[in-house]
Amino acid sequence: MSRQDKLNPPEIDSGTPVAPIDADWLQIELRLGLDEIAAAEEERLRHAPRRRPTRHQLAHLALKLYDARRGRDRIFGDQLFGEPAWDMLLALYGLPSRGVCLGVTSLGHAANVPPTTGLRWQILLTQEGMIERGPHVRDRRKQLVRLTAKGRNLMDKYLVRIFYCEDAGTE
Repeated sequence: MSRQDKLNPPEIDSGTPVAPIDADWLQIELRLGLDEIAAAEEERLRHAPRRRPTRHQLAHLALKLYDARRGRDRIFGDQLFGEPAWDMLLALYGLPSRGVCLGVTSLGHAANVPPTTGLRWQILLTQEGMIERGPHVRDRRKQLVRLTAKGRNLMDKYLVRIFYCEDAGTE
């Protein structure tokens, strides 16, 4: 017989018997706790000041919207949906961050419309004060198109609202 066999371990007094944990009760407590945490987080977000998205974040959002519209056209066909003015505004807002300068013709291509349709919409956007044309730096025969201050401000305002809608779903 070994020395360990000769040792008498002390008896552990368990006191009152512990009832088994009820799984349903545990789930209810867990859910209540999570609901309290979610309510506290919602209250914190409601009173926390919103940070203004950066110009880069807004340009990224505009590009996501623009790319999603191009993807939709590839799936459904470009004849089913059409908002050339919106496509042009998104392109003028977002594509310069990719290093793309848009001319009169390329803006029509960016909106995925024929040249004459593109010109008609550009005239309307110009009349509304949303876009303006200017000379190309190296080639005076070409005209570049850009957003006006009014057009940029309106796009900023709209994209900030979309940014917060998207941001609320991820927090």
